[in-house]
Amino acid sequence: MSKQQRDIAQELQQVRQTCRDFEDILRNSFDGIFVADGDGMTLFVNEGCERNYGVKASQLIGQHVSEFERKGWIRPVIAGKVAQSKRRISTTQQTHEGKTIMVTGIPLLDEQGRVRRVIINSRDMTELVNLQQVLAQAKENLQRVDSEIAALRNQALKFDGVVLQSPAMQRLAELAVRVAKVNSTVLLTGESGVGKEVVTRLIHTESPRAKGPFIKINCGALPRELLETELFGYEPGAFTGAQRQGKHGLIELAAEGTLFLDEIGEMAPDLQVKLLTVLQDRVVTRVGGTRALPVDVRVIAATNRDLKEMVAQRSFRSDLYYRLNVVPIHVPPLAERREDILPLIHHFSAEFCRQYALERRISERVLRRLHDYRWPGNVRELRNVVERLVVTSPQPLIGLQDLDGVLSADAEGISGRGSLREQLERFESGLLEEAMRAHGSTRGVAKALGISQSSVVRKLRIPRSAA
Repeated sequence: MSKQQRDIAQELQQVRQTCRDFEDILRNSFDGIFVADGDGMTLFVNEGCERNYGVKASQLIGQHVSEFERKGWIRPVIAGKVAQSKRRISTTQQTHEGKTIMVTGIPLLDEQGRVRRVIINSRDMTELVNLQQVLAQAKENLQRVDSEIAALRNQALKFDGVVLQSPAMQRLAELAVRVAKVNSTVLLTGESGVGKEVVTRLIHTESPRAKGPFIKINCGALPRELLETELFGYEPGAFTGAQRQGKHGLIELAAEGTLFLDEIGEMAPDLQVKLLTVLQDRVVTRVGGTRALPVDVRVIAATNRDLKEMVAQRSFRSDLYYRLNVVPIHVPPLAERREDILPLIHHFSAEFCRQYALERRISERVLRRLHDYRWPGNVRELRNVVERLVVTSPQPLIGLQDLDGVLSADAEGISGRGSLREQLERFESGLLEEAMRAHGSTRGVAKALGISQSSVVRKLRIPRSAA
């Protein structure tokens, strides 16, 4: 054998070894490798492909790829689409064993641009898909638990008329609970009757001082001299008529608890100076005394006045304002949280029915009127109205006739919220109900307003039998 022949034989041996190496690599690859010719006839299937599809190579090699889908082994089969489009295609397949397989088909082209081979790489994604489903379920469960915890937390905060239906009140309650954990001074602002005292009690109840006293004093309800002695107390013999043993002030009595100073804007300037000392130095000096007594008290103040404007007008001390305004909380009026109106009505109705041992239910028309009312007196006015309706209605069902003279005419009308159509519908409903009260029957209303009786019945949603 010549040297040239020996070189050729050696190169041929190397080529054969390289082919065997590549075949072993393809056969033992963890990913599935599937090879078909340009016409879709199966040429090669490795062990990874057998494992992915649950079908032996002997069942696949020599078969046209369309047979696999027809027999229900693999769905969808992409080899034909890859050959037809001459493009890389990636997708997921489902096997007859329920597996999810991620596949990528790649066309190999000859010099004339014809597809000579289609190579498909496959990987079993079943476990990953299952993990994703488990993760999604876990996230869903976590969201449900979070929602339930939030609902329970809100439910736990519903006391003394606190209703957390509106986003504004939910945010306010969450802030109040956070603030309750610390001893910072809080300044509550808002119109009269919005529920500032209720928020104050919420802060006290949720605070570490909950077992301590909760003491409230209205700074605008007492004369200046009486307010001073009530707040700061006095020493024996401090003034004519004083008790011989002296008296503890409310600030002292609120030790380790909460002192609620309502209508703080009404406090006289000289008392503002004494209160500032309490907030700054945490000491109190009784009237007629010289000793500074240490006090551990949390102060919450409330007002329906604009303290900032009062500071500008020099009717309220700026240094006291900034001492009080550490954590400002504004309680919005009922007109700005209309989502709370109906829940409040139901809350108060149930409360007064229990209190007076009565069975009363408020009709839908009355609820609609109460919802659209502007409530200038806020929650306090709403509570009083509901109590009046419950105790004065002679029938179990509280109807429109029970509202006569209850609501202020100046505050009635549409709420100003919603689309034009919704507001017009509410206005029309109010006119029809007013006409119904005046004329007593749908026929009378129809005649007075110049519309058909059927329109009156439909717009008022009255059953035909009652018309």
